[in-house]
Amino acid sequence: MSVIPSFERGDSFVSRHFRHHKQEEDIELTKTSGQITLDDIGKTGKCPGESDQHLRMKSIAYSRLTEDFQNGTLELESRLGDRIADVLLSLDEPRYPYGKGIAVEVQYRNEGKDIETVTDHYLQKGFSVAWLYPDDFSNYDVDLSGVLTVWPYALPDRTGLEGYPDVIRWLRQEKQPAVELDIPIPGEFWQSFDQSDEWLTVAKQTLRRRGRAWATISRSPWEDLTFQLGKRGRGYNADIESVTVQVFPGDCDVLRSFADRLRREGFESEPPSGDKREDEWHDITTSWFSGTETVTAWLSASFSPDDDLVISLGKKHQVETDRVSLIVGPRAVHALVELARLLERAFEIERS
Repeated sequence: MSVIPSFERGDSFVSRHFRHHKQEEDIELTKTSGQITLDDIGKTGKCPGESDQHLRMKSIAYSRLTEDFQNGTLELESRLGDRIADVLLSLDEPRYPYGKGIAVEVQYRNEGKDIETVTDHYLQKGFSVAWLYPDDFSNYDVDLSGVLTVWPYALPDRTGLEGYPDVIRWLRQEKQPAVELDIPIPGEFWQSFDQSDEWLTVAKQTLRRRGRAWATISRSPWEDLTFQLGKRGRGYNADIESVTVQVFPGDCDVLRSFADRLRREGFESEPPSGDKREDEWHDITTSWFSGTETVTAWLSASFSPDDDLVISLGKKHQVETDRVSLIVGPRAVHALVELARLLERAFEIERS
């Protein structure tokens, strides 16, 4: 394994990352203040107790912080109190709103951490916290917009009149009981909400933490139930890509079966190594929707060359094919199972 320095590719940032190669000779890890450095890992091609994907995500976060914060010290696997952060940025001087720095926790197939307790620990130490998941990463870059900063998240909670002097509490107290009055609403008001000629969302589930990818069940103006997979790019006024297909009662089981295989063969199994792959993209499963006489529709899951888990929704009608693909994390499994349940309920309501 060798280290590829960070660089700019057009308008995109490519973080410092690792490239696999045959290791002819192991080199002992050096120690710097008891921490493991990126140079150590680049020389040896290994980091104790870690998968390549977890290590890759940490190295990208490390490099992104190196670019964004010039006046600070970065360490991998750095101890802060009685906890060890995957990546720790210590600023030379405390800075608003980050405090003393940023502790990064990379979550890759590890559901055992108590996120609330760990977050509170870092905030109390004066460090902001970044929880990073697979869907925060894009090729060799990472989205750090979700950092929980010391300001205002470390401020103590204050609710109601807590902390006010007694005289202020007395003045602010409710002197008379609230008055409630039932007012009938004219039927014309409710008729104004008639959406019989519009698309109506029945259920929606986000597939990424910040809502940049989603799956929805909707009713079309022709009273058909549909399934959509969509995603939004980063930035203001970013492009939206989506594919929508008509679904039928039997497709509820199709969604459940797909979600089950995604969980077992995607998130509960390690991606196959390069020498065991026939192609750079490793297909996991493909499920076929009922479709119509003129449209064929399918849902598929694959490991990308970078071992990201990608799901795609495609449909082919006549000679034209539409497809949307997006990187997902473990939350996608629950989202698809929940949509299958709600879709089944929607068909039950139709039949009643």
